[in-house]
Amino acid sequence: MSNSDYVSNIKTIPHPQLAVFEKLSDLTNLQAVKDRLSEPGAEERLKEMAREHNQEKLGEQFSQLKDKLDQLEFDRDSLTIGGTPLGNISLRIVERDEPKTIKFEGQGTPIPVTLWIQLLPLDSYTCKMRITLRAELNFFLRQMAGKHLQEGVEKMADILASLPY
Repeated sequence: MSNSDYVSNIKTIPHPQLAVFEKLSDLTNLQAVKDRLSEPGAEERLKEMAREHNQEKLGEQFSQLKDKLDQLEFDRDSLTIGGTPLGNISLRIVERDEPKTIKFEGQGTPIPVTLWIQLLPLDSYTCKMRITLRAELNFFLRQMAGKHLQEGVEKMADILASLPY
């Protein structure tokens, strides 16, 4: 077994670094996003926004994600996905380095997982973000799941970069 890192492309977020950090470091803030995505017409609004930003793929992914939203639970320090074949899987915040880094560890995951959200200011009103996922995988798992983990990290970065901060 060895550690494999999956790193997102750097995303530019049109909001101050501290505002993004504060939103993402308290996971109860994501409950409001979940609630808004469940409102009538949310899917069409998101698809329109995705088209405006040339992110049609993100709009298409919303339909796939919508079913999973009902199985998400949040508290200040963790995000839990219920109803998986492995039971509940959580990402728990284990370190906050304001306003630069939020570090998560997987709980209930079939393999050891660590995730970092890194934020750097571009100016007073804009920051950039990168997500890194480190998973302990053997050669065969890396070959089978590596592409999917990389795609998942990119999707997560796209979604977080598009949130209203």
